Amino acid sequence: MTRLLFGTAAAGVLLAVASTAHAGSTLSYVPDSLTQSVIEHGPWTLHQSGHHFHHDASGIVPPGTLTPPYNPTLYGTPYADYCSASGETTINHGKSVMQPYYFPFVRRRGAVLEGLFDYRPRNEQEATVAAISTDWGATWQFKGKALALNPYCPWDATDPDNQNVNVNGVKTAYGSSSANAADNGLGHAFVLSVRGKQRVYHLNRADGHIDSDQLVVHPLHRGEDFSLFGLPELGFVSPLASGGYPKLEATAGATTGLIDPDAILGAVHMGEKTAVVYVSKNLTPGDKSFPANQVCPSTPAFALTNLVNKKPRKPNHDVITIRIATTSDGVNFTDVGAATGLNDQTTVALNGIRWLGSGSILRIHDGRFGMFFGAGNCLDNDSDGFHFIGYAETDNPVRGAGDLLKWHVVNGFDNPILSTDKVVDPAGPRPYPLNAPLVNVHGADALTAAQVAPFVPPGEGYTTNFFSGRVYDPQAVLTDERTVTIVFAGYNTPQPSNNLGDYRSIGRFQLGVQPGYFMPPFVETDD
Repeated sequence: MTRLLFGTAAAGVLLAVASTAHAGSTLSYVPDSLTQSVIEHGPWTLHQSGHHFHHDASGIVPPGTLTPPYNPTLYGTPYADYCSASGETTINHGKSVMQPYYFPFVRRRGAVLEGLFDYRPRNEQEATVAAISTDWGATWQFKGKALALNPYCPWDATDPDNQNVNVNGVKTAYGSSSANAADNGLGHAFVLSVRGKQRVYHLNRADGHIDSDQLVVHPLHRGEDFSLFGLPELGFVSPLASGGYPKLEATAGATTGLIDPDAILGAVHMGEKTAVVYVSKNLTPGDKSFPANQVCPSTPAFALTNLVNKKPRKPNHDVITIRIATTSDGVNFTDVGAATGLNDQTTVALNGIRWLGSGSILRIHDGRFGMFFGAGNCLDNDSDGFHFIGYAETDNPVRGAGDLLKWHVVNGFDNPILSTDKVVDPAGPRPYPLNAPLVNVHGADALTAAQVAPFVPPGEGYTTNFFSGRVYDPQAVLTDERTVTIVFAGYNTPQPSNNLGDYRSIGRFQLGVQPGYFMPPFVETDD
């Protein structure tokens, strides 16, 4: 059977606001609600500040003329205390800034938020971590870790590229070998329930598999550790090609029928079928056949990535399509088509939406759906789409899967909800974004300059927020009839290698909405 997550009282809200159908959403920032999330316990974090356990893992990439070990005073220690003196991976002993976590999947379970997070220390590990929050995403309590990639320790904690790992006391090529995993494991977790069975879906990042394989599927089991109960500790037989990488562990299944799937944005139950909205990312041939005026050039001189890296970022040729598919069993999918109105695969406009790569959906009271999304364009040259968080709605009430094909953007690049740092084209001058974001803050970073040293900001006014360089994957949760909570991911700089002491962070903020504008999702139960 199906029921409303918040109970039958929500039906009265639906009737009360029916007269405002198609009035359009009006979003407002809930003052002081933006915070950088912390997590209690769980695996190693970049920073710990306990009395007995204290470290700051930070770093910048050394000049190519040097070889490890590197001088930690000049270049930092990116894997500080990742492993103990006895060669065991360490844990987070208290409450620490939630790094390196990103790409959250968040859902409400009663009065508690449950999150599945992509835990990804650069070039070392990728795993799925489950945690719960009782304060709307500001603080998370660790509940479990599964489907990890790497059981090994870095050979040299000062090496930001993790070129070698310690395999039973033997120095073994890792980051220095493209055949091995680095941090390319299972990511972009999404949970879907179909006919009373819950499954978790992941992207397989392994070279030759990413964005071409079907999504990896595991059944979920009930247990006190929430969604990860009973899942394998490791998602691959080994992170080393010599051990079988990229072979998946034996219980892993796969979807069928999805086209170049990268991530699922949301699902809508429709009787015997469930429709999913997902990111389809084509890497080959990508845009190689596009006319020259529809291909991104290198990033302009005023782009943040240029300011940080002191050089432009090369063109990105990936092509993203938001697609709709249906399933009646949670494994086999049938394509419905490509959604329109969300992104333009051919735009080179620096205020356009070329790549939309993450997000979530909420049900609107009149039967339509809203989407909170992360997106970007040629200003970043990265198809993950991390320049800003925006919002879109379906054109019509969703009565069938076909109604999910037509959308229109409400909050786009130039009127974003949240954005990376503003940059200015001096030729105009023209700021990007044109207007201040709805959530307009500065200095939102829990870390001090000493904690991220030797990183130095590129200039006054840049990288002051923990999301200054990247902001994406907004997970929208209906908090009450007037409030939506957004849990999202951010980086202080455009690439993790820019500032290895402040990357892959989780944050949250809240938005005010008209009473009753959004409705609780229908969720399947087996009671």
